[in-house]
Amino acid sequence: MRPALPLLRRISAVALVAAAPLLQAQTLVPNAQMDGSLSPWQPFVSLPPDPLGTGTEPAWAVSPDIDGNPASGSATIHISTAVPTTNAASGIAQCFNFSQPTSVNFVNYGMAFYVPAPTARDGSVSATVEVRLYSGAGCSGFLAGGSQGQALTAANVSADTWYRLADTGFVPAPTPVVAASAQIRGYLRQTGTSPGQTDYPISLDRFVLVLNSTSPVSLQRFDVE
Repeated sequence: MRPALPLLRRISAVALVAAAPLLQAQTLVPNAQMDGSLSPWQPFVSLPPDPLGTGTEPAWAVSPDIDGNPASGSATIHISTAVPTTNAASGIAQCFNFSQPTSVNFVNYGMAFYVPAPTARDGSVSATVEVRLYSGAGCSGFLAGGSQGQALTAANVSADTWYRLADTGFVPAPTPVVAASAQIRGYLRQTGTSPGQTDYPISLDRFVLVLNSTSPVSLQRFDVE
C-alpha cells in the first residue's frame, strides 16, 4: 500500500540518456539493466485505497536495449486505460536489503525509459520512477519516499528515443534516516487526460539507486508537481 501523496517527494525531471551518464557501476539495484531476464523484478500495480491499476504482464525483451546489447535487453511494461482512472499505475518493482543498516542523508536514483512509436504521446500517461526507504529488512517500516514522473507528450519526448528520469539529491525527512532496505518501482501512471488508446507499452532499463553520492545531471526539463 502506498502512503498518501504528501509523504512522497514528487518531481518531474527528464533528460536524454546520452547527455546524462548514470552511476550504473555503483547502483545497489539488483539486475538494474535487465541482463537477460526480469528476475528479481516483479509486476507492480497500484491497489486500493489507491486507484486500481491494470496492464499486460511485464516482459523481458531483447530489444530495445539502452546500450544496443542483445545479451542484455529491457523490461516492457503496459498500462491498460480501458477504464480511465487518474493515478492508476502499472509496471515493475523490487525490494532489496542493504548489506547493513545505513545512515542516509540523500539518495541518487533514477531509470531510463523508451517510448515506442505505437505508444500515443497524448499526455494521458506518465513514466514514473519511485524509491522508498525502510528501517527494517524486507521493506518493513516505511521511512520516506521520492517519486518522479514525466508525462508522455509529443512536446516532451520523441518516439523511439531513450530518456532518463533522475533525482541525484533526494533528501528523506527527517535527515538522516537509518535504512536497512529499499524498494524501487518503474511504472506508467494515468494522468487524468483522456486516453487515445486502451494500452500503452514502454520499455525500462538501467535503474540507479546510490546512497549519499551524486553526479551532475544535464536536464532538458525540470518541473515540480
